[in-house]
Parts: sequence; structure tokens; C-alpha cells
Amino acid sequence: MTGTRGTTLAWLGHPVTMAALAVLVINDHVLKAAHPGWVTGKLSDAAGMLLAPPLLAALTGLIAPRLPLRPVAVTAIVTVGAGFTFVKLWGYGAELASATWSLVTPSLIRADPADLIVLPLLAGSWWTLRRSRAGRAGRVTRAVRVAVLLPLALAGVAATSPLPHTSADLVLVEGDAVYLRATAARPYREAWSVSRDGGVTWTDSAEPASWPQPAPSSEPVSPQPPDQPVCSRDRVCYRVVEEELAVQSSTGGGPWTDSWRVGEDQRQALLRDYGDIEMVSMLSARKLAVQDVAGGHVVVVANDRDGFAVRDPAGRWTRIGFPAFPDDVAPLPLSTSPHTLGRPLRITVIALLAGFLLTVAGVVSLRRSGGRRYWWLLPGIFPPAAVVLIPIAVIAWRSPASVLTPPSFVIPVLAVTAAASGVVIALSAAARHAPTSRAWSRPTAVAAVLTAVASAAAWWLMS
Repeated sequence: MTGTRGTTLAWLGHPVTMAALAVLVINDHVLKAAHPGWVTGKLSDAAGMLLAPPLLAALTGLIAPRLPLRPVAVTAIVTVGAGFTFVKLWGYGAELASATWSLVTPSLIRADPADLIVLPLLAGSWWTLRRSRAGRAGRVTRAVRVAVLLPLALAGVAATSPLPHTSADLVLVEGDAVYLRATAARPYREAWSVSRDGGVTWTDSAEPASWPQPAPSSEPVSPQPPDQPVCSRDRVCYRVVEEELAVQSSTGGGPWTDSWRVGEDQRQALLRDYGDIEMVSMLSARKLAVQDVAGGHVVVVANDRDGFAVRDPAGRWTRIGFPAFPDDVAPLPLSTSPHTLGRPLRITVIALLAGFLLTVAGVVSLRRSGGRRYWWLLPGIFPPAAVVLIPIAVIAWRSPASVLTPPSFVIPVLAVTAAASGVVIALSAAARHAPTSRAWSRPTAVAAVLTAVASAAAWWLMS
């Protein structure tokens, strides 16, 4: 095991690589929570540039140990750099990366060109490779690298920090003021906003005098129903609809009708677009308050992750997000697409499409360099894989409760694994057989551009 497999594992076990793994874990789970900001945000990206190439190369070495080291290493570094650039420069790339990584752990990745500042650290990854020597390691050391270091690196990369999100959870009316309370998840912080002009403008505020509420008495008190109505002086009552993003109203004791509602399809689209929550129930109306003003009344409702919504005296509803957290993305626009395809299905299609295109590019380069015809068997795997996996993913999307439906992550994970294996093997073999680096890098670059465009188009069409 002193060939490609042993050297890539030695690369993964280099002290600089292990230090990058430690920085990644500590930063994601400790520093980001204690000191959120630009520095801690970039620190994880920097550590990833040192850790991701040897990790990808080590996995490739386990799959195809006979491939020469240099093409495997170069392919790993180029793949990491190109993928990182694609994700940070393109919103569709960031959405695809978030959805794919969320199959492993809930994740939110945003496009941010400023993150590309860490790309030069890929040269540091190459430097650690040049100073890694597999031949010096004994059998026990190599076994430890396979059994301990590789799983540890995979766990460190997969176990990202909990997703931070903001929640709207309370609305209070006190005299001529309406108070809103929102909470940020990491680090945990409560923030209050107040409006004294009927919800037109909002400013930061301390908690109102009536909060915290008095301690409950010793006498048993029945819990307040979640749909407990709140009424205005002109006998118009409002209530939230439990587990929905909706408010109903009743006038003079009449029937309850929808005053404001975000449809289920739009809630599912918001769940996808926010990316930092796991359940659609976190997009539900929680609490509301009614304030009587000149000319009518104002209604304010707390909608958890979607922020707050306000009904003005004319009856117009407006989603206002989080006045106390103006940098939060809420409220995101409501999607007009009625039936968005599920993430697992979209990831399955995109992974197979991208894997097929890049694998074909590698085989074309191989054939031009004198490679055997049997290399065409490698991209030939993708059509039958699509015939098998895509229908199963469609069934899982349409009938998630069926006993015949596999867990949602199984099919896309298989598709991503097949795509990654085909691409790495084809491109590494192409780099090995090509007489010059340009002979295989040019078709690979063209295929990468076509893959990015085709993947973004497919993602958009299925959104």
C-alpha cells in the first residue's frame, strides 16, 4: 500500500492537513458560535482548501489504487478549486451544494465571491503532498490512517455546525405600542422592536414593561388554545391557523374565513429557499396581536422563520421580515412555481447528468491519447443508472409514505457516488495517458463549462 493509496493517505495524515481538520471542527462548532463574523466565516473555507484535496484523493486511491499519484492529486486539487468557484460565484451552484450537502447534514451554503480569497491555499495543499512520504510509514501506521484518519476527516467535513436561523415568536400590544420579539440561534440572542405608528415603522427597543409576564398562580390554569382569537373594538376577531402560514378572521361572530394565507406549495418553496430549517412547520403562524388605531385596526403576526407580517387598517397584508435583524434574508419572495420537484429527485438528475458529461470528457481525452475502447464502458454506466434511479426518486417524491419508498437520502447518495467515481477515475486516467497537460485539460475545461451550464439549466427547470 505504498503506491497511490498509501501516498494519498500520507497526504491526508500530514500535520498541516490534520491541523486544518482541527481548525475546521473547532471553528464550525465553537468559534462561529462565540464570534460570528467575517473571520470565522473565511476560516472554515481556508481549512477546507487544505483538507478537501487530500480527502478526495484518498477516497480515489481506495477506489482505484493503481492510478498514478500525480494525476489523482492534480485532479483532486482542480476539482476542489473548480467546484468551490462554481458554488461561490453562482447562486444555482450554491443552492445545489446546499441541497446536496443537506443529504448528509442540514446545511446552508451561500454564493459569496469574497470567499474566493482562500483559493491560493490550494497551493499549500500541493506543498503538503510534496512533503508526504508513504514509504516511511509502517504497516500499523498505514492501517491507522485507513481506519481512523479517513473516517475522522469524513466526519469532520460532514458534521458542520448547526444552521443559524432567526425566529419570530412573540407579539405584544402595550398602549400605543406594538412590540415584536425575535430570536437569533447562533449565538442565541433575543431582540425587540417597537412601532408607535400602527406598524408603519419599527425601531429597536428594550423589552416592554409588561414583560416578563407575572409568574403563574398556584391555581391550575387551562392552557390557552393555539387558535385563541384576538378581537378589535369593531368586533373583528383574528386567529392563527395551527401549523399553517395563515390567519383567519371573523366579523361579528360570523364564520371564519382566510384573511391572509401562504399556500402549501409556496411554503415548500420557502423551506427550500431559506435552506437553514429542516421542517415546513417552522414556517407557521405562531402568535398575533391586534391594535386599534384611527380608521380601523392593525394586526401583527409572528411567523417563525419567515419573520413578521402586518395587516394595515385598509386590510393589506405585508411580510416585513425581522426589523431587529435587518441583515436576515427574510422575507424571501414567494415562489410562483406551483409544483417544485423534491430535492432528492433534482440532485439525482443533476448528479447523473454532470457525472456523464465529465466522464465522457475524460474518455474522449483518453481515446485521443491512445486509450483502449473499453474505457467507453465507464460513461456507459450512467444511462442504465438513470433508468433505475430516476424512477425510484420520482416514486419517492410522489409517495414519500409508501412502504416501498427508500429513505430520501439513499437514491441521491447513490447517484452522487456513481458520478464522483466515474469522473475521478476518467479524469485521473486521462491525465495519466495524455502526452501533455493541455491535451486533457482543454477538453476537461470545456466539459466543465458545459456541465455547469447544463446543471444550472436543469436545476432551474425543475425548480
